Amino acid sequence: MNFNILLTLAVLTCLVGLALRLYAWFSQGIHPPSFSISPFQRLTWALQAVVATLFSGKVISLIKSIFTDLLFQKRIMQKSLLRWTAHSLIFAGFILLLLMHAMESVISANLFTNYVSTLNPYLFLRNLFGVMVLAGIGIAVFRRITLKSKRLISYNSDWAALILVGVIILSGMLLEGSRISSYTVFQSMMEEYGAFDEAEAANVEAFWVAENGLVSPNISGQIPAAQIELGREANSFSCIECHASNSSAFASYSLKAITRPFAMILGDSTAVGLFYFLHVLFCLTFLAWLPFSKMFHIISAPVSLLSRSVVGPGAQELEENEGPGLANTLTSQMVGLSACTHCGSCSTECSSSMFFESFKNDFILPSEKMQFLKHLAAGNPIAPQTRKQLQEGLYVCTSCDRCTEICPSGINLKGIFINARYALLEDGIPEKTLISHFSFPLALAQRYPDSHLKALKAVEEIFRRTFQKLTDLALPLSLSPAGGMLNDSYKSCYSCQRCTNICPVVRSYSNPVESLDMLPHQLIYSLGIGNSEVAMGSQMIWSCSTCYLCQEHCPNQVELTDIFYNLKNAALKKIDSGERS
Repeated sequence: MNFNILLTLAVLTCLVGLALRLYAWFSQGIHPPSFSISPFQRLTWALQAVVATLFSGKVISLIKSIFTDLLFQKRIMQKSLLRWTAHSLIFAGFILLLLMHAMESVISANLFTNYVSTLNPYLFLRNLFGVMVLAGIGIAVFRRITLKSKRLISYNSDWAALILVGVIILSGMLLEGSRISSYTVFQSMMEEYGAFDEAEAANVEAFWVAENGLVSPNISGQIPAAQIELGREANSFSCIECHASNSSAFASYSLKAITRPFAMILGDSTAVGLFYFLHVLFCLTFLAWLPFSKMFHIISAPVSLLSRSVVGPGAQELEENEGPGLANTLTSQMVGLSACTHCGSCSTECSSSMFFESFKNDFILPSEKMQFLKHLAAGNPIAPQTRKQLQEGLYVCTSCDRCTEICPSGINLKGIFINARYALLEDGIPEKTLISHFSFPLALAQRYPDSHLKALKAVEEIFRRTFQKLTDLALPLSLSPAGGMLNDSYKSCYSCQRCTNICPVVRSYSNPVESLDMLPHQLIYSLGIGNSEVAMGSQMIWSCSTCYLCQEHCPNQVELTDIFYNLKNAALKKIDSGERS
């Protein structure tokens, strides 16, 4: 197929993809169904915000972000030197190849006087940049393999991006290697640029075979040193002006041997054409695939980082009233979702990751939530079981904001997760883990107090139907054999009540018994008399801040906080069992 046809198809596909992406930015978002703003209005408000920024003092923050966040990748460097090295090598090498090589007729030829791609430093630099990309890919692959134990999950799309970038570089090096050894290419150069008689041409050919990697059908065996020197002299009068030594292309020169079997089977000219076709095909495939893949972060991540530098690090939850603030927050959400590279940095730092080990729910990890929330933002239907897992992952989140702080693309993950919680509250039963201290701190619900309280009441009703409180039981309480607890350190309790006296949650209430149902020492009593059901029905286990003060100060080493964790898990299992019965 003609190169121009392939290029046209790739460019058209890329433009269609870009149009679809931009339309998604200004038409989708994670929000309750009651919100409705037209894409045109969102685009208008976004442009107004950009103009206002450019003509305000915030433009200084914008310029600073271009250097610190985009060029020097400061956010990545602060968290992982290994990842920063991989990203910098890939980013710098690929961009420099794009500008100096792929766009040489537009940039290099106009930027450098008497530019010729086969002269140094261009010949050497082209290989250097390619090796930088391959080294970065190698580090990225190593990181993904070695960090599996740290909850870094890799998708096929993650590997596809690395593989495609790698084969673009390798195919380019193989193409250059095939041209280095090609006798057909050498003849063409001699006919176009050479001005030698027959003897000089033979000497130049001998020189190129000896020192430039040429494979000639006319020369075999040892070449006389005198002939090589004559060829070097003739070469210096003509060829040296437009062609440096092929060994300067150190990577391609080393790979030329791999291309020779193809030349022997297909023919010299055909082999060069094959590698040219493959290199062009991979490059144009990347161009067409770009807007439909995670590689679109090349465009969206800079937008996200620059936006964050202007807006600031604070949470950007949805405003209750429609207007420019809401529109730009929705747009920022969509930019963030498309800027996510699935690097896993947020998951390795997640403060709720201990729940992932217990629940085996991928949606507890921020990086996995981000991948699926793209479907929620697009309004795609969600299967009931998937929805249940997504809700659990969202409500277990502590909103500590560590994911936002570490995100190399500057995505406001906390704001996205908070909005997703409320979008899912619009229909269906709220996730039961809402009653947990870890699920949703009320301080973060300031913009949605009614929605949060409504969800909390719905969950409390399920909880009330499942458990009895201490005040509901007939007295006196009877003793029964204790059982079912994984942690039996409660047996060491001798009723000193130090746990209750030191508990910061108890001290925060004027009437703690009324608010918490049971105090810490009473929870341990209930386990001692064999009534774990009463303990599971207490609000205390859900209000516990897990500060571990009670456990650290217990003179008999009763592991109260760990016991509370066991009670929470047992309570959730009982509720699930009751719903299914």
